[in-house]
Amino acid sequence: MITEYAWAGRVMAWLRVVAGLIVVNLLFLAGSVVGLVVLGVAPAALAATACLTRMRDGEGETGLVREFAAVYRAQFWRANLIGLPFGVVAVLLAADTAVLPALDGVAAAALAGFTWVAAAVAVLVFACALTVAVRYDETAGAVLRYAAVLPFTSPLMSGVMLVSLGAVAVTLALIPVLVPLVGFAVLLFVAGWFVDHRLAALDPDHPRAGDRRREHAPSAEASAAR
Repeated sequence: MITEYAWAGRVMAWLRVVAGLIVVNLLFLAGSVVGLVVLGVAPAALAATACLTRMRDGEGETGLVREFAAVYRAQFWRANLIGLPFGVVAVLLAADTAVLPALDGVAAAALAGFTWVAAAVAVLVFACALTVAVRYDETAGAVLRYAAVLPFTSPLMSGVMLVSLGAVAVTLALIPVLVPLVGFAVLLFVAGWFVDHRLAALDPDHPRAGDRRREHAPSAEASAAR
């Protein structure tokens, strides 16, 4: 009976997480539209990251709408300043992609390789910028400077995060109906988990640094055995 209740509790917990992801995804889409996309994506992504961070911290899946709206309004211009360089990069990458068909084989391959590398770096830095902006009340410039360095000083995090995001992207491409339901929220959740985990390892004052210390602390049994 106890096992049955424990199993049911786990199922309910996962259902609450899924429901939270759906709510955050819909809020992200609505926030992007409200900002006419160009001015809406960065604030929506930052507000969604704040909501997802709250979920990872175990603060529940309730009150997400209020949290999203509050962060969206308060951080609108800061988020757009943070997102401005990535908007420029996105335009340049789109231009590169449009030019590819007009080039010969060698030039096209070189430009395609550059485009993929630049896109991967932009994704990593943007993910870092969102989580850093949520965790620390720093200026947009300070957030961008730290986010630009973090992926290169944490290559393991960067590699595993790119593989994980790629796997999620492939899944979404195979099941496109998931995109309007949870697609963007899942991508932000996964990216934010990796970055936040790394920040907790680097910063002793990080809100989840205590969790990291407990993970690596020896158990009572191990201590007794020694």
